[in-house]
Formats: sequence, structure tokens, C-alpha cells
Amino acid sequence: MMTTLLAIAILSGTTLLVLGSLRSVAQDTYDALHQVLRQLRHGRDMIAAGAFAILWLLIFGLSYF
Repeated sequence: MMTTLLAIAILSGTTLLVLGSLRSVAQDTYDALHQVLRQLRHGRDMIAAGAFAILWLLIFGLSYF
């Protein structure tokens, strides 16, 4: 019972922190993806840039689902 309450408290606290900083998380994600897309347009290492973009999308997507 105590473990469940602790887990719910941590989950609630984490959710509040993420929702409180949603704008900065979205802005950082946009900036990172914009930089990667700019690198892709200039022909730099496309595999590394694509992997980085996918990583950011995965982190951003999983943090809300």
C-alpha cells in the first residue's frame, strides 16, 4: 500500500513538473529538430541527423503517452 502511494505521488509530481514546463520542452524539441533539418538540407551526415531527430521525437512522444 505504501509503495503504491509513493509511486502515485512520484508520478503526480513528475506530471506536474512536465506540464509546468511544457512550453520550454516544446521549444527545445522544436529547436533540436530545426537544427537537424537544417543539417539534412546542407548534406551533412544524414544518418546521424536522422537518428537524432527520431530520438527527440521518441523522447517527446513518450513523455506524454
